[in-house]
Amino acid sequence: MNSRGKGRIAVALSGGVDSSIAAALLQQQGYEVVGLTLSMRHPDPEFSERQSCGVKNDLDAIAVLVDKLKIEHHFLARYAEFEERVLKPSWRDYANGRTPNPCCRCNYLVKFGELIKAAQDLGASALATGHYARLVQLAGHQRILRGVDRGKDQSYFLYHLTTEQVDFLRFPVGDLEKTVVKQMAADLGLKILAEKKESQDACFSAEKECFSETLRRLFNVSPADGVFIYNGKVVGKHHGIHQFTLGQRKGLNVALGVPAYVKRIEAATGVVELTTDEAELEVTTFRAADLNWQGTANMTAEKFKADIQVRYRSPSSGGEVQILSGNTAQITLEKPVRAVSPGQAAVFYDGEMLLGGGTIL
Repeated sequence: MNSRGKGRIAVALSGGVDSSIAAALLQQQGYEVVGLTLSMRHPDPEFSERQSCGVKNDLDAIAVLVDKLKIEHHFLARYAEFEERVLKPSWRDYANGRTPNPCCRCNYLVKFGELIKAAQDLGASALATGHYARLVQLAGHQRILRGVDRGKDQSYFLYHLTTEQVDFLRFPVGDLEKTVVKQMAADLGLKILAEKKESQDACFSAEKECFSETLRRLFNVSPADGVFIYNGKVVGKHHGIHQFTLGQRKGLNVALGVPAYVKRIEAATGVVELTTDEAELEVTTFRAADLNWQGTANMTAEKFKADIQVRYRSPSSGGEVQILSGNTAQITLEKPVRAVSPGQAAVFYDGEMLLGGGTIL
């Protein structure tokens, strides 16, 4: 079953159905598949036993797939790199009233860099993942397109990858609907994958605890108490701004008689300002920094039109991107968007094609 007709290709296996079917598809196409699993489990059981990634059912699913396909498989222990490059900066963001996007940061600083290096060391011609995104050749380089299944499209998380990284990647399930992928797993007799529940949380998050609180405990930081303010008056207390993000409604534990939302977070004083008017959360202009452009899309124009997405689960919005000095941009949206949160990613598209993006200021 393990043909070498097309050469060796590495597949990042997470224990999920998407990466597993990516491996099966490539093997059916005649590649010699080698599996790679990035392990970012904390060495202390106090944390690792509560992590949502690399849990026993993930490991069981990987073992079943490796046995089914009869492929070579390697674990890559990279927790130290993950903590230094992703977890520590994420905590600094939360502690300063920002809402980081650890997945975007991890993809380009840890995940793809480490997996591509390992794949190359093993003689693989490419690294495949289970991401719902597509690739197209343009001007001598691969460019990323949205996945066919728009409800599962993951191109947003890939905006910061380098040209060299994208050129080495393959996305075998990007042309498929999720329902088709799950049916493929069932047809292969991989019941553990076809029926496996998807993880919706950050990979380091602990069950029944927000990611920011897990980080606070990890780095042994004492909660910095603060107050809620509404219409200039103190209306409650809280145990740390790291628990809040702009637009948040749930978990405030403040009784105003009507729904309240986080309008502003003041890191220096610990003040969290609330509003009961959702219109006050809407913005049409904001800035982004640390810009990254995909492939040959390195922007030299001072202004350009784009579809702009400001969080993973939100639809894109038409707008204009004006390039400023210091690798920053001013973004102007055609329609107001609710709760644009500093620390999150603003990602730019030309239709289906990913152009790049930056971190919201």
